[in-house]
Amino acid sequence: MEFRVRQTLCALLCTSLLFIANLAPAIAAESIAYELISERTHKPTLFTQGLLVDGDHFYESSGLYNQSLLVSYPIAEPASTWAKISAPFTKKQTIPGRYFAEGLALLGDKLYLLTWQEQTLLIYDKTTLNYEKSITYKGEGWGLTEDGKQLIRSDGSDALYFHSPDDFRITKTLKVTDAGKPISQLNELEFAGGFIWANIWYQDRIIKIDPVTGNVMGEMDLSGLKQTLQLNNSEKVLNGIAWDEKQQAFWITGKLWPKMFLIRISQ
Repeated sequence: MEFRVRQTLCALLCTSLLFIANLAPAIAAESIAYELISERTHKPTLFTQGLLVDGDHFYESSGLYNQSLLVSYPIAEPASTWAKISAPFTKKQTIPGRYFAEGLALLGDKLYLLTWQEQTLLIYDKTTLNYEKSITYKGEGWGLTEDGKQLIRSDGSDALYFHSPDDFRITKTLKVTDAGKPISQLNELEFAGGFIWANIWYQDRIIKIDPVTGNVMGEMDLSGLKQTLQLNNSEKVLNGIAWDEKQQAFWITGKLWPKMFLIRISQ
């Protein structure tokens, strides 16, 4: 009899603890402070979809049908204002008009470029920007990054997809949540410091995501930077994140923005 009573009390205690745990509010992501290090010009004709830094150069994909481009250009700028504005790209590759270029990632010596609704991954040589091959996949392509082994794709939902770079098959799907709530409209991506950093479409913030759990660990509010540009078009949204290893900072820009900003997370 005494044994049964102990069993019953133990079961009630476990149930009560579980109930209390479920009632406890989830902890929302903390604000991440940053400082502005520098800024530079950005060609306002680029409908930025993907941005990354490799060595002393940027690689950028620009979207829209019949206008999509893949370009590279140096981080360092000429001294004069006119030279900054008129400086040509180091390399430029026109994307076939039937494709709407989206996220961009560099893995090894290959550039991987998503297309929006065409379900096609385009692969280019990093040095020449010459087209090499394409791989089909299911779903939409928005943002793309890599963790050194796999490609990571967003499609505007609350999910991130991990892909094998060899055949682009999905190896893992990760749901992103903040305080237990799904976070959708995930767009441009960057992998830095062991975390995935994601742009939220039509929002002036970047979130920091744990690549194992999908939990949002923090967020940066970049509305102040955007306001300095005095943009007059709702399509000119924040949409560019590139980790600069040398500077230990992020380059930030957006679609049709005239500037890029280098920001460093405050310690």
